[in-house]
Amino acid sequence: MKEDPSVELRVGGTPDTVRRYIGLGAEVVVASGAGLASGIGDGEYEGAGASVVGDGAAAVKDADVVLAVRRPSAAALKGAKPGALVIAIRHSATWRRSSSQ
Repeated sequence: MKEDPSVELRVGGTPDTVRRYIGLGAEVVVASGAGLASGIGDGEYEGAGASVVGDGAAAVKDADVVLAVRRPSAAALKGAKPGALVIAIRHSATWRRSSSQ
């Protein structure tokens, strides 16, 4: 997932992460610009074997697993497979709001 650079400079996966997942037989798709705030260009992801796509919607389309730093919104996950595994940090302020609803 591409994070909002105004609040998060980290990225959910690095080129090394891409290589490791591909080594396990996964297909890895990365949103264009996902690593820029962390100093990682699209070419580095492509060099590691990932497919780079235009945006977050295309990156999560039909995904079984979604990696992110911050918990993505439901809208950001639209298009992922039902039951997809989302691996991210659940920010405590977000948790308080969503758990009280």
